[in-house]
Amino acid sequence: MTMGDLRRFHVLVASYGVSSFGSYLNMVALNLFVYEATGSAVATGLFMVLRMTCGFIAGLLGGVVAARLPRKAVMISCDAVQAGVLLTFAVVPQTVRLDLLPVVAVSTGLLSTTSAVLLRSSVPELVGPEHSLRANGLLVTSRAVAMVAGFATAGVLVSWLGYQAAFGVNAGTFAVSAVILAVLALRFAPRTTGETEERLGYRARTRLTVAALVAAPAVLAITVIRAVDAFGSASHQVGIPIYSTQLRPDDPASFAGNFYAAWAVGLFTAHQLVTRLYRSGRRHDEWAFVAGTAVMSAAFIAGFAGIPLPWVLLVALVAGMADGFTEITYTTRVQAEPEPARGYFFGLTAMAENAGLGIGMVVASGLLEAWQPFWVAAVMHGLVVVLALGYLAVALTRRSRRASELIGS
Repeated sequence: MTMGDLRRFHVLVASYGVSSFGSYLNMVALNLFVYEATGSAVATGLFMVLRMTCGFIAGLLGGVVAARLPRKAVMISCDAVQAGVLLTFAVVPQTVRLDLLPVVAVSTGLLSTTSAVLLRSSVPELVGPEHSLRANGLLVTSRAVAMVAGFATAGVLVSWLGYQAAFGVNAGTFAVSAVILAVLALRFAPRTTGETEERLGYRARTRLTVAALVAAPAVLAITVIRAVDAFGSASHQVGIPIYSTQLRPDDPASFAGNFYAAWAVGLFTAHQLVTRLYRSGRRHDEWAFVAGTAVMSAAFIAGFAGIPLPWVLLVALVAGMADGFTEITYTTRVQAEPEPARGYFFGLTAMAENAGLGIGMVVASGLLEAWQPFWVAAVMHGLVVVLALGYLAVALTRRSRRASELIGS
């Protein structure tokens, strides 16, 4: 990788940060608008479910898009279409906006997930396999900054300037990202040729079957754990507003804001953590991912245990670091798979994450009607911890058994 390629990739990271900022701004402003315009929690929930379902479908089709279409052009189109939809949404009258809500949910759900699948699967070609870990760390760091800025800016824009300005800025972020991608001279992975599809086609064409993932057992384990992790994460996403209200009825937003701020700081530092842990050069990405997932879930359980605020902020910081760590290590591990299977696998993980989160939100909402947030988090995140530790135990046992067999022979 030349210095020019590295500089261009840094520009791509900045572009990804801009579009991610738009996505997080969009997440807050749109949900607030839907609830305020309809006055219905059910309508807000249906909007979120529709967007999540479209993300699931995008994961289902992401491998096909990655293998058969020019990735750069598709990513530019994803940003450009979202910019157009949101700009239209910003300028039309209030009554028309309500009619456009399904269009917004479908476009943002489909296109944001598709763009993420294409970017993740292209990193080894953009920077070289030997630089993938560092590149993934930069992308996670950019996302952390975008998340903090997007969440912080959304409330200010809506309260000071109104929804029209918020959606206009949102459209502008995607337009800027599309322009940067269009002028950036980076070589994305090309479309798969017919010969390559024939040679590697079995795993690609059967991506939705168990047989496709059995050929890559580490990726199968990662996909399952990502799904269960997303299921567990629903417990804190639904539970934090409730827990904040119980803990600080006078100012619940303060507690929730401090929690997410500490979590975002941890996410921001994850790249440095990965760099230091891998300084020795020894790497077991899937094991590191699984261990980080267990730590993250355990930290979220502790956050609901009624401990003093300084300790809550500490465990939120740990949860954020573990979240970023798992994102980097899982992405790097899946990127080690050859094309075109890599694109299909990233589509599968995106599909698994959306399915796990959607099911988890339904389960968590029902459980929180009867249980305290701590017990909901303990059960749902506890399932993640048990699964992760169980996988590690099995993997280490098999490794020890193979080592004994080699010594014996």
